Amino acid sequence: CLLPHRPTDTADNMISKLAFLPLVLAGSAELSSSDLRKGAAFDNLKASWSKALDIGGFKTNLNCKYDYNANKEGLDEVTLAGNLIEASSDDDVAVGYKLTRHVASKKNDLKLTAKTHGTTVYGEYADNQLTEVGAAREVEVGDQKIELEPSWKVQAKSARVKLMSALGGGSVSASVDYSDGDVDVHEVAYERDLEDGRSVTATLQPKTQNLEVEYKDDKFEQGASWTATANVPLSDANNILDASKVTVSRAWKW
Repeated sequence: CLLPHRPTDTADNMISKLAFLPLVLAGSAELSSSDLRKGAAFDNLKASWSKALDIGGFKTNLNCKYDYNANKEGLDEVTLAGNLIEASSDDDVAVGYKLTRHVASKKNDLKLTAKTHGTTVYGEYADNQLTEVGAAREVEVGDQKIELEPSWKVQAKSARVKLMSALGGGSVSASVDYSDGDVDVHEVAYERDLEDGRSVTATLQPKTQNLEVEYKDDKFEQGASWTATANVPLSDANNILDASKVTVSRAWKW
């Protein structure tokens, strides 16, 4: 069985200690604003650092995340990810893991994956309980290639199917939920590159009737990415402009 009952105490202790190691890592940061229409101000700062580690011949990738709004006093998350079993060919099974420590809440999430012949199956744990199982694979329907990812949320007893495919020079994605015989379109999105280094993404959530339009520009400033995001509520057609929210963010690496 590829899915153990719970994360081991050894892994729990190791990731807790790594959260406090004074490592110098390559990283990235993102500074975001509040609603520009109500006066621009600082809203949040996020940063992440990553490093490949070799601990006694065991290779893993360490990633640390900081989120000012989530935990301004210290790190928000520390993650270890890598392969437990390497695959030398498509016929072999590669087994991977991703162990995340939520520093403030002192809780762990564990995701295990197994991949072979182009199909990936996974299981996710939270608070030592299995929360989600799923699979992902690219399938061909006629001349169209579709990335398909069905999943089952154990506690909610609901299923979700994600699909993504190329369309009209861009890509379209959708996620549909199934619960107690009801079908709910969770999200529909379309992404398109306008030109090299510039892209636009539109995401619609039918249930909340919210439309999000994101414009990303990697060429506006050398070494940084600027993103403008507009959230437009569609529930009240007479109040769309007043209820809309516009924010900007700047991301960079070092």
